[in-house]
Amino acid sequence: MINRIILDLNKKNNSLNEIIRLRQGENNSTEIQASVTANNQVYDLGDSAVELHMKKPDYEVYVEKATINNNEIICKLTSDAVKFAGKATAYFQITNKDSLITTENFKIDILPALNPVKKEDPNKPQPIDLQILK
Repeated sequence: MINRIILDLNKKNNSLNEIIRLRQGENNSTEIQASVTANNQVYDLGDSAVELHMKKPDYEVYVEKATINNNEIICKLTSDAVKFAGKATAYFQITNKDSLITTENFKIDILPALNPVKKEDPNKPQPIDLQILK
């Protein structure tokens, strides 16, 4: 699933982006495509390196390299990023030879997965419980 967002370097555009939602444990199923602006003008990402910085629901900071294609940031979320269900906050860090800048924050909602409960008797049907992996 592709999620398109517009992120402002002046950190003014926050309420315009929808929350990105995916399921706990998914791997490479969600791609973020971000356009970056500064003062309502498209920001040139040429010759830049980009990383996703995300504060996960367990408060661990997750960093993932992103790519640039046609002046858009492309980042796929891995299972490490969505190991825990809950709300996450993220931004992109853009580095080039002259500067290091960050975008405004955006929100990620990681929905809990249904995980099997351990069976006591292998002949009984498998119960399922809504759990958050930890």
